[in-house]
Amino acid sequence: MKKLRIFRMVSAFLFLIIVTGCSGIYENGSELAADISPYVQQITVAELNTKIENMEEFFLIDVRQPSEFEVGNIPYSVLIPRGVLEFKIDNEYFWEEAQWYVPKKDADIVLYCKKGDRGILATKALLELGYSNVKNLKGGILAWDPEFDEGGTPQKEEGGCGG
Repeated sequence: MKKLRIFRMVSAFLFLIIVTGCSGIYENGSELAADISPYVQQITVAELNTKIENMEEFFLIDVRQPSEFEVGNIPYSVLIPRGVLEFKIDNEYFWEEAQWYVPKKDADIVLYCKKGDRGILATKALLELGYSNVKNLKGGILAWDPEFDEGGTPQKEEGGCGG
């Protein structure tokens, strides 16, 4: 009887580990961004253009790669690739080179990428670092300029089922 009780307890424990161990696993960054999206603020292209036209003081940060930024970017933006954002956002020397001041935790910050997914992930990262007024440009640079073309042919995404 005692062995049966121990077996049931161990079985229940293993079942719990197996069931909870598979939750929160994503096929790719787009799935993760889709899950996070409801929890981050987004700004539309019209709202961004209004901020620019009104010469509001805010940080416009492109989180794409340098090669993407060189092909084209939104005027007045500064490049901080997604992979180094957490390290550069409060780096005094980085901002000095960009001829800006270090953003305060309550600074108005708008992030963008190509389509929006990296921007969503970057927005969440800054929120977790304590920045309270961070928004993602909904749809990224492609929403801002639907004619934007980085050149070359689109790359086939790898990974996931059948891919």
